[in-house]
Amino acid sequence: MVDTGRKKGILSKIRSLVSKTGRSIIWRNRPKDNDISEKIAQKIQKNSYDFSMMKRKDTFTPPYLSLAEQMQVDDDQIFRAAVYNMSNIALGRPKYAADIIRAFNEYLLKPNAPEARRAYVRTRLEIISRR
Repeated sequence: MVDTGRKKGILSKIRSLVSKTGRSIIWRNRPKDNDISEKIAQKIQKNSYDFSMMKRKDTFTPPYLSLAEQMQVDDDQIFRAAVYNMSNIALGRPKYAADIIRAFNEYLLKPNAPEARRAYVRTRLEIISRR
């Protein structure tokens, strides 16, 4: 009985050794923590390829143009926010300042514009012109 217990113990050790080495031979190396699977690698390659084939926009729209459209809205809060943000853009980005000043001056020339809005635009124009 002792011999059969030893044989089973030796056999189980040999089996575990063979199974461990067999896996490493088949899989070459055990996967490390930072290794990625084949499916993930294929997904990364596909996303990279799709991104490289995307058409990039050739034109750039300055941010103040969308705000200039908001100056036409009837809501006074939206109007004031648009004028305020456009004036801040003019202060922060001097290359847009001339276009924003032109848009403000065009608004001041509108005969049907309310006087309160005109006064606010004049105030923001003065702030821009001081700098």
